[in-house]
Amino acid sequence: MLLSIIIVSYNTKDLTIQTLKSAVADINSSKLLKENTEIFVVDNNSTDDSVKAVREFKLKTKVPIKVIATGKNLGFAGGNNVVVEKSTSNLILFLNSDTIVKRGALESMVRRFDNEKLGVLASTLLNPDFTLQAQGGNFPNLLNLFFHMSMMDDLPIIGKFLPSTQHTGKNTKQTDHYTFDENLSPKNQAFKKDKLIKIDWVAGTAMMLSRKAIDEFGSLDQNIFMYGEDIELCLRASNHGYEVAIDPTAQIIHLKNQSSTSENAIRGELKGYLYIYSKHQTRTQTEILKVILQLGVLLRIFVFSVIAPDAYKRQIYKNALGDLK
Repeated sequence: MLLSIIIVSYNTKDLTIQTLKSAVADINSSKLLKENTEIFVVDNNSTDDSVKAVREFKLKTKVPIKVIATGKNLGFAGGNNVVVEKSTSNLILFLNSDTIVKRGALESMVRRFDNEKLGVLASTLLNPDFTLQAQGGNFPNLLNLFFHMSMMDDLPIIGKFLPSTQHTGKNTKQTDHYTFDENLSPKNQAFKKDKLIKIDWVAGTAMMLSRKAIDEFGSLDQNIFMYGEDIELCLRASNHGYEVAIDPTAQIIHLKNQSSTSENAIRGELKGYLYIYSKHQTRTQTEILKVILQLGVLLRIFVFSVIAPDAYKRQIYKNALGDLK
């Protein structure tokens, strides 16, 4: 096989089927991929009949779909790695179960790997309203994390010019790499830019890797249950001399936070930073990081208590503070 697509599912039956339908449609529209692509759905012990639904769907398509029921929740990294260890395809695509593949996206990404220096490639992510969804950022050194946790990267005017681990909000730089047609609606926007967008790390939402690269620096780190494994993987890719990039011509809609909760995302991200530092940096740097994260969490508790009262978010960050002790 040329391409193996891995979709990890956990109680996302309807979303998973929607993702499968879009991926199969894109595969069938491509002469390059039609006979050379397989799909794996790894179910992390769902209780919503996801396995049954996927098995029923696979009977309706000629694209090979293999269902792996793990019997327990292995997390994002563990679920994907079940297939990485078995697959012999030239390319691997990690694809979230809350995505919709737009026509031509998969072939565009596959063809980019003519560049042997490319190790990790993400699609362009779109919001459900077809506007651009920012992703990725700078590697999490102490300065970048300080700007991120202090919210300085979200300040008007100056925020855009500060390095940050998260290129979101005021800090998003991704739009600078696209040419927009003001006469087109977001739905019909062509994003007329062909050159790859180089970036430190990209989201694991729709992430493609070459088998050669995986053999050199490894797959996702299973010590990270969820959130941060994409940053850690891109860091290893960079350390091995591979490029990390976004393909502006490959567009995939991401129904953000549909396959997980915002609390899982926030707490998982913070714990991910701590693990990355404990793995790649010194103990002193890890302790400094912990202080930066704690101060950032306290700042958010204050914001959601006084400036913009939000009891739900305030409680999330109180819970997150306990994770950092």
